[in-house]
Amino acid sequence: MHRARRTVLTTCLTTLMLGAAACSGDDAASGSVELTATNLLPPNDAQSEMIQWFMDELEARTDGEVRTEVVHAGALLPGADTLPGLQQGRADAGNVVHAYFPAELPLHNVNVVPVEGDQSARLRAFQDTSDGVEAWRDELAAYDLMLVGFLPNTSSTVTFNSDVASLAEVDGTKIRVPSQTVASVWEEFGVEPIFMPSEEVYEAVERGIVDGTLYPMGTQISTGITDVAKVMAPDVGQNGAGTFAFTVSAYDDLSDDAKEVFEDLQGEWYDKADELLTKYETEACEEFLASGGTVVLWSDAEQAQLAEARPVATDVWRQSAIDAGADSGAVDEVWDTFSTAVDAHAGQSEYRDGLATCAESQE
Repeated sequence: MHRARRTVLTTCLTTLMLGAAACSGDDAASGSVELTATNLLPPNDAQSEMIQWFMDELEARTDGEVRTEVVHAGALLPGADTLPGLQQGRADAGNVVHAYFPAELPLHNVNVVPVEGDQSARLRAFQDTSDGVEAWRDELAAYDLMLVGFLPNTSSTVTFNSDVASLAEVDGTKIRVPSQTVASVWEEFGVEPIFMPSEEVYEAVERGIVDGTLYPMGTQISTGITDVAKVMAPDVGQNGAGTFAFTVSAYDDLSDDAKEVFEDLQGEWYDKADELLTKYETEACEEFLASGGTVVLWSDAEQAQLAEARPVATDVWRQSAIDAGADSGAVDEVWDTFSTAVDAHAGQSEYRDGLATCAESQE
């Protein structure tokens, strides 16, 4: 187990000098709790830094009562093993990527539906959905998990290995996509979606097997894709990311004071997420432009075309969630709550989309 209370080991001989109190439960209560978080991403990522921040602050603000460790890059649990691994107690916390678990988390997979707005608004909308929809919360509870917060995902983008300057020019291209939900929108514009593992994408773009790939803005840089794909444009909508969750048993092991710290950090989560989104998107922009990259933004008319096409993705998610066993009423409640909250939160934080800002920087 990765979670254990450290207790002061003492023998009854010490009672000769210290008295019977030395063998009491007070010593165990004064011990610390050790918590391990699994992270499938490398450390140089907005989501990874978000997880590290939470765990470090939990340790620091409890004065070491809670001792924490984060194991990055899937070394403890690969992405596809995170949900069952957490339930089995192989880690105390971790990032759960919903797309790996469409059957287990059908409602949470609304996160692969592309939406208008910004990533900051999406995160807060997910939190509103969690707060307001019991069926949503039940999905994590079924695996003995509790939400810490939704993880920041840098701006959703597509990169091309040729000079694509408009949405009309994607017709006939092949683009690596992460999900059928997003693929359904690109198909409306004549794209042939290609599904392939992440480790195959670089060579596929370099060799022209595909013309481009979908990734968060920061990931386009960190994976080196922008070495071979020099045009970056917006995806058909903001999508992606996942959940940082604690096991219920790990949370229950915390003292009341530690739980209060935990909840304070939850209250700071989304402001910290905005900070990290801005940091990683700014760094990605600077590196991309310095390497000779070009940012293309869709025109107002093209954005209107995207808005008209996006409902097909909602339909794909809705049907897949119902096929996975989700109640149709719960599916509709999730979509209504989430989409309304995205609109309500759009532009309300200090965060500004990094790709749009990057386009201004190149002018």
